[in-house]
Amino acid sequence: MKYIRLFLLLFSVSFISSCSEDDDPDTPLPNLGGETWVQGPLDTWLYQNFVTPYNIEVKYRFDRYEVALNRVLVPAREDKVIPVMETIKKTWIEPYEQEAGATFIKSLAPKQFVLVGSAEYNTNGTITLGTAEGGRKIVLFVVNDFDPKLESEVKQMLHTIHHEFAHILHQTVMYPEEYKRITTGYTASWNDFSLVDARSRGYITQYARSSPDEDFVEMISIMLIEGKEGFDAIVNSAPESAQTAFRQKEQLVVRYFKEAWNIDFYSLQARSQTAIDAL
Repeated sequence: MKYIRLFLLLFSVSFISSCSEDDDPDTPLPNLGGETWVQGPLDTWLYQNFVTPYNIEVKYRFDRYEVALNRVLVPAREDKVIPVMETIKKTWIEPYEQEAGATFIKSLAPKQFVLVGSAEYNTNGTITLGTAEGGRKIVLFVVNDFDPKLESEVKQMLHTIHHEFAHILHQTVMYPEEYKRITTGYTASWNDFSLVDARSRGYITQYARSSPDEDFVEMISIMLIEGKEGFDAIVNSAPESAQTAFRQKEQLVVRYFKEAWNIDFYSLQARSQTAIDAL
């Protein structure tokens, strides 16, 4: 007991002695005044290509409070920012703008993109490639691996963009209720099943099995990144019962875009495929 008291006494003395009359409580502490930097050519490019025409902010400098605090993440490399955002503009914004008009994309596009270099790893063994928050922000992960010359990389990124934007669309105007009844095998353990198994049941991806909302946006995303020919190939390779489900879902997607947004989906699909091919 005496030893404990002695230790506490010594600790108190050392703590008190660390302060002196010379210390000024009003002295500014370094690095606590907020993040500051000098804007460079990259910031100018983003301002001219996204802020001015679309009022979209692109955050590429790492901000811990824009992403999950309980994940280990890597900042985006500056040399990846323009290739990523230029691809987004050419293959996502411009096809929608050409098909639906400038007002459509300006009013519905998220007002902020946050770029993260690495993937977000989840406890169930999956990884997150993108998130959308209330239709206002899209977080894109794995940008440090992006290569605009690789079609697989372009499609992977566009898969995320189309998926998250489709969420914004259906959260603004809901898709037809009958879509939810075409297939009924939704499950929280979607990641336990293979892609082949998912498609044999009428789900375009494994994640589409997680809920009707995810099914709907996955259909839109895959139809746009694969184009009509690629989508038809997926459908034709599935069992007959699954083909029927796919065609019913396709019809409701096309109907939704026409009735809710006055967009010819097949025309948008063709424009999107042309933009991907042009890269």
